[in-house]
Amino acid sequence: MNGSVDSATTEQSLVGGIDDGIDLEEGEVALNDRYFIFHNLLYVLAFAEGLQEKTFRFVMGIKVNGQLIPGWVVERQAEAMFEQVASGMPGKPPEVVRLASLDLARDRLIDQALMAEESKRRKYPVDRVAVDKEIKVWMRENGGKKAFRRNDNPLIRDRDDLRREIESKLRFNQLLEEESDCEPPSEEETRDFYDQNLSRFEEGERVRASHVLKRVQAPEEDEPARAAMQETREKLDDGADFVEQVRACSDAPENDGDLGWFGRGQMVPPFEQAAFGLQPGELAGPFRTDFGWHVVKLHEREDASRRPFEEVSDEIKGFLHERRKDATFDAFLDGLKQQAEIEEVSD
Repeated sequence: MNGSVDSATTEQSLVGGIDDGIDLEEGEVALNDRYFIFHNLLYVLAFAEGLQEKTFRFVMGIKVNGQLIPGWVVERQAEAMFEQVASGMPGKPPEVVRLASLDLARDRLIDQALMAEESKRRKYPVDRVAVDKEIKVWMRENGGKKAFRRNDNPLIRDRDDLRREIESKLRFNQLLEEESDCEPPSEEETRDFYDQNLSRFEEGERVRASHVLKRVQAPEEDEPARAAMQETREKLDDGADFVEQVRACSDAPENDGDLGWFGRGQMVPPFEQAAFGLQPGELAGPFRTDFGWHVVKLHEREDASRRPFEEVSDEIKGFLHERRKDATFDAFLDGLKQQAEIEEVSD
């Protein structure tokens, strides 16, 4: 499928594609997402250098081992996380979501400050070649030297600032890698997870179909489009080749009308009803959807099934290992917090 707006991509995009991966359980967050490895960490590293901001004065700041995290930074972090938090609190009023966002922002900024301090203390070596490579990537992606003048990031004012930030990122990543290191799950643990979570590996019935489409973008186009699809259906019933009809008269000829495999809930209801009501080789239509008039042909169908353990074992091992890394790093962070001096301050 290409990036153009055709009926195949549009209809499938109504609900998105099928995700064969193992999703994190509620409350779990991947390490890289949780700790905002680059930009937010760099704000923390700049606080000791006297970065000031006058815009936000509604939130208490935090001192972590004497290092100030200003209230305006907590506020900005909370604002950046608001949508993410809101999606996990459906129906809650904005004031409640904002308070939850502030709590989460404080926790993450404290984590980041402690990790920044620890990665600095360990004096990890930094590969100059790797730094130079990342500088080139950043410059290319951000418009070269003009990026320094745009002031998009108050911490990157010149190339020296950029180098310091990238070095900090690389040191932090070394800390993350070192302190999340742990044994991978055993075969028995992997099998137990599979047996206890069978529903995660179930796949509903799905079909593979092609269609011919006449778009309808105005009321006066409806009847001509229906008549054209009725004529196409009659030709197909008389033995015409489906692909030839797609190429001759479809407004969505991409992939010769082949929509690939899809399950229930991935197409608009009239299309789903028509396609799932067919057996391989059968036709349906013309019928109407929001996109226009269709004639559809079913190629194949598969009944509901469960992915076998052998097929998903590596995927499960990877998922369990990442979850164990997360728990290992959390324990490390808890140790840093127990030893740290953390207090709220008015800044």
